[in-house]
Amino acid sequence: MVQVIAMENLLFAVVCTPFCVGALVLNVVFVLCLWRPAAGVSIRQPLFLLLAALLGNSTVQQAIALISVALCFSAPPDWLLVANVAIVFQTYCSNFSLNAWISIFYYVKIVPQHSDVFAWIKKNIKAIVYAGFLFDQTLLLAALSIGTASYLTPETRSNETTSLGKTVLNNSLYEAATRMFMMYLICPSCTLAISWGRTFFYLRRHIRRMEQTTGSSGHRQQKNHMRVTVMGIVQTVLFIPTSLYAMTMAVLFSTLYETLDSDKHITITITSISNLANIFCLGFSQNVFRTRVIAWVQRVRRAFGLVES
Repeated sequence: MVQVIAMENLLFAVVCTPFCVGALVLNVVFVLCLWRPAAGVSIRQPLFLLLAALLGNSTVQQAIALISVALCFSAPPDWLLVANVAIVFQTYCSNFSLNAWISIFYYVKIVPQHSDVFAWIKKNIKAIVYAGFLFDQTLLLAALSIGTASYLTPETRSNETTSLGKTVLNNSLYEAATRMFMMYLICPSCTLAISWGRTFFYLRRHIRRMEQTTGSSGHRQQKNHMRVTVMGIVQTVLFIPTSLYAMTMAVLFSTLYETLDSDKHITITITSISNLANIFCLGFSQNVFRTRVIAWVQRVRRAFGLVES
């Protein structure tokens, strides 16, 4: 008797749906904030592109997760389920890279750079972010495309079936996809930890020096930078466990793909929860989102007479 580790359809729908809906609502709000920022707030490239792409990825991921919830109560073809999971992985893992590039952007912007190499990077940060983002998205898309093909094109030399009656994976394609996927996940995780960590320690030293010399904890800009950095560290703490989970699934799934979350309900739920937490941290850390939401809340409170006009 083979023991299967999976999430029941009803439990999947009950647990996953609220997180998907919550993330979609936040995405719509933040897109409006990005489109119509509050007075006095401006956002420049490449940060605008990174934030817009992150919100777009999150919206697509959560929408596909809701579609997966609906499909689990029907009998869709296998290729549709595989495509759904591939899109969820594509959009969710893409956020690893986007957050890594945001951390690099703030590190270069906040921390003084004395070497010629870092000075050149700071001068050309926009082009570097564009080129790097295009490269790693291409790598991720290639890895997931090959991985999807490994499910849909089993090796012709083997007509074996597993104990559950399903055709085995195309191992040669799957191994190639796994290597690319592992490389993609490791690099952003290390970048997030190093860049946000160094930025935090620099800001802490800088603020302490200001307190000793002027008696003030720093200007408003330094406090905003510290808020962004702390939220970046929180996002890193959230990303590392999910990236380790994704790496574990990639390594083990070639042999356990029928018995370990074969319908991907557990994986989709974990990614939806993590994505919602990431979007929430983003809204708290980025001034363009926070100030606009505060302005809207104040307007609503005045409309209901809760505060004086």
